[in-house]
Amino acid sequence: MPRGRWGRGIGLGGGACPRRISRFLEPCLLLLLRGDATHGYNLLESLRQFGFAPGTVDASVVYRILREMEDAGWVSSQWDTAGSGPPRRVYTVTPDGEEYLAAWINDLRCTRDEIDQFIKTYTQQEAGRGSAKPEQKAGEGDHVSGG
Repeated sequence: MPRGRWGRGIGLGGGACPRRISRFLEPCLLLLLRGDATHGYNLLESLRQFGFAPGTVDASVVYRILREMEDAGWVSSQWDTAGSGPPRRVYTVTPDGEEYLAAWINDLRCTRDEIDQFIKTYTQQEAGRGSAKPEQKAGEGDHVSGG
């Protein structure tokens, strides 16, 4: 099961909307590996399909997460020495990794539902504000009937 909700509070850049991507990279990498065994650099390049702009994810972060996932038993790796360049680790997802990914998918679906409801509520409130009458200044619109 995913390690819980992303951290709350001020992120590295501060502000109200910090990006906590390191834990979200786990399911992204597992999904990529589910499609095909590959090495870390290819995984880094393939993260673009999930909306990560080039340069937003450091290669060292990807390799650290791959090592952590291997320690957890979610991926396995073997050295590929067949290529013309230096040997590279090729990663594959394990059955435990498949289960972990399925738990992430379930959690992301629940989170999406919560976010959809949040946005719906916000949108309804904004629509209500737009149709509300502007506040009256003191004394305006006060009618006293003369007797």
